[in-house]
Amino acid sequence: MKTIKKLLLCGSLLSCYAVCGQVQRKTDTIPFEIVHDKFVVEATINGKLARLIMDTGGITTLTSDTLNHYGATVSGAGTFADVNNAQLNFGTGVVENLHIGKLLAWEAAKVTVAPSNGFFRSIGVVGTVGGEIFQAVCLTIDKRNKQFVISYPYRPKGISRLDGTPMDLGQYMQPKVPMTVGGKKISVLFDTGMSDFLSLGQQDYAGVKSSTEVRQTGYGFMHVGIGGIKSAEHDSLYKVSVPVMVAPGGKEFRSVGAMVIPQPQTIVGQGLLDYGRVMLDYPRGLFYFFPYDDNPVDMESASRIWNVKILPVDGHFEVTAVFGNADFSAGEQVWNINGADLAAGEQSELFIDEIFASISEDTAWILVGHNKKKLRKVAIRKI
Repeated sequence: MKTIKKLLLCGSLLSCYAVCGQVQRKTDTIPFEIVHDKFVVEATINGKLARLIMDTGGITTLTSDTLNHYGATVSGAGTFADVNNAQLNFGTGVVENLHIGKLLAWEAAKVTVAPSNGFFRSIGVVGTVGGEIFQAVCLTIDKRNKQFVISYPYRPKGISRLDGTPMDLGQYMQPKVPMTVGGKKISVLFDTGMSDFLSLGQQDYAGVKSSTEVRQTGYGFMHVGIGGIKSAEHDSLYKVSVPVMVAPGGKEFRSVGAMVIPQPQTIVGQGLLDYGRVMLDYPRGLFYFFPYDDNPVDMESASRIWNVKILPVDGHFEVTAVFGNADFSAGEQVWNINGADLAAGEQSELFIDEIFASISEDTAWILVGHNKKKLRKVAIRKI
């Protein structure tokens, strides 16, 4: 299968990397916000504030509408893939004087130029920062305390190299680490850009299929990629239950709900950080998971989703995915969700997610129809 680079809100390589200090171990603590399940960190570019999503599974981007503000130049082009697995062409550029915290500074950094993005605007960010930004340091991600801890040039004291799990970083410094899923050891991308706990790639699912339980089948697509909706294709979808997943170090997660969608790569998202800290020793290629306790975790109730996916499409909202038997189909326009009039909101995935997050029950309803004069009120449910 061909290799592609993930670009879910992502893109880049560093052209110059400078870290203060030479031999003495130095540390820095960088706070972050969690905004709509994204880790948002403050940086400066040419002395100007730049709020960026920290995405270990992505690469570094700026949106096209911010280039002039930061004095960035476009110098080339590249081909990447978004979350819907569609290959897209984007410009590449350079920004000067990129700083994050006290230790990390680049005189010049390459970035991918992403289209202006409604989701980015709604959470107040101008782009993303990928794992390659941290390639010379040890990065500890502490979601509970909302902070990154940078250690250079060595790991924090007391952490042995022998306790780490080797990880494959690749050209774009995206951390892939072996984990046991459904009794099989597979390479998993640790991706802070994904809020879910586990997403199974198609090839890996084929290998663990016999040990999983299919909870629901569906059809459609689940995300707005950075290339927009039109690049997405409707595919068969599966929501499955994995009996046991074992993280590095031995922490067990049981009855793990996972989506199987058309991606080549299995992903463990930042949901893992609800159960412990992760340290990425980039220079030595080692992954560490420090669980808050050693007890197995039952994930049964933590991975329920609605049996419908609704996204903004060409100025309206429509059903983009359906699970199980339902009285609606992909492609139908949605006008109202449980009493919330969609015409009153911004054309944004965030707007829809906030409506669903406000529903405490396991059932709700939507108004659907290709024509406003012929609407149907139909039930939706969590699965």
